[in-house]
Amino acid sequence: MSVLHPDVCGGSHEGVIAVHSLSKRSNLAGYRSAFLAGDPAVVAELLEVRKHAGMMMPGPMQAATAVALDDDEHAAAQKERYRSRRTVLRTALEGAGFRIDHSEAGLYLWASRTVDGVPEPCWDTLAHLAGLGILAAPGEFYGPGGEHHVRLALTATDERIAAAASRLTV
Repeated sequence: MSVLHPDVCGGSHEGVIAVHSLSKRSNLAGYRSAFLAGDPAVVAELLEVRKHAGMMMPGPMQAATAVALDDDEHAAAQKERYRSRRTVLRTALEGAGFRIDHSEAGLYLWASRTVDGVPEPCWDTLAHLAGLGILAAPGEFYGPGGEHHVRLALTATDERIAAAASRLTV
């Protein structure tokens, strides 16, 4: 659900901006292709700044963006790819004693462990995963609530996700 939905913004878009990126949806990360929608006054200010900062997107990238936005089939396939990877990795993490928090969708799993009844610091969890050959990011990097979590990306290939999952179940 978008931040622009009336149930989220209370029917007013004042001061609200939604950003929709094609980085993961369409595998166009290098294009830095996205769009903004929301409060017309804020959008106008951002467009003015962008214009004067010299951040105009080249024509071929604009054309590729238009094609990607007009094709929902590839986006559905990409969404299914991430859903499948999420299921594989989440199942393996939970089977290895991890807890998954706030990770119903998207590109990442937020995992934490409890050792002897105490939440494990993210750096200790990272060391444990690194020992298994699994790389993750420390939740601490993403704010004060992340000190006991690690962030695992679902952007690796299906083969790498399966390999990580198999290391967790050994």
